[in-house]
Amino acid sequence: MAGVVSKSYCDAIFSLAQEEGKLDLYKEQLDLVAENVKQDANYRAVMAHPKISKEEKKELLVKVYGDAIDPMLLNFLKLLVDKGRFRFIEEIVKEYTKEYNKVNNIQVVYVKSAASLSEEEVARLKATLEKKLNKKVDFVLSVDSDLIAGIRMKINDQIIDNSARGKLERLKGTVQNLS
Repeated sequence: MAGVVSKSYCDAIFSLAQEEGKLDLYKEQLDLVAENVKQDANYRAVMAHPKISKEEKKELLVKVYGDAIDPMLLNFLKLLVDKGRFRFIEEIVKEYTKEYNKVNNIQVVYVKSAASLSEEEVARLKATLEKKLNKKVDFVLSVDSDLIAGIRMKINDQIIDNSARGKLERLKGTVQNLS
């Protein structure tokens, strides 16, 4: 159910953002809201508490965001409170990001590396992938020392493993198949 609800509300706010010419602005501001919910356990608890009235929750939204977000977006958040759907805000933002990426031809690539990549390495990797994929690339970078060396990338459902650990595992599989 959460997926259907999130998608429906995402579609509504995304359509509004397109009409208003505010896709970028809404993405930035929705990311802020989702990050606040994710990072602040007290805020999340207050917004989910059944004994706190909807009016108090909406007042909190105004206090927290006031002029910091677009008035239409603030009204959208209030609507979520009125409909008892604010708890889905993180999923709604994920759906919005997917739609935003589609419209803007952006491919999200998850990159794990054995050590932190330098800015130059990230730039080279980005340029290579953008040329190969014919899309803008947005990286989600993380470090995993278990890889020993190299990188592992996930693009949609495809995994490209160029790590030392991956190579060792493939070599082990080859040797086992020979015996």
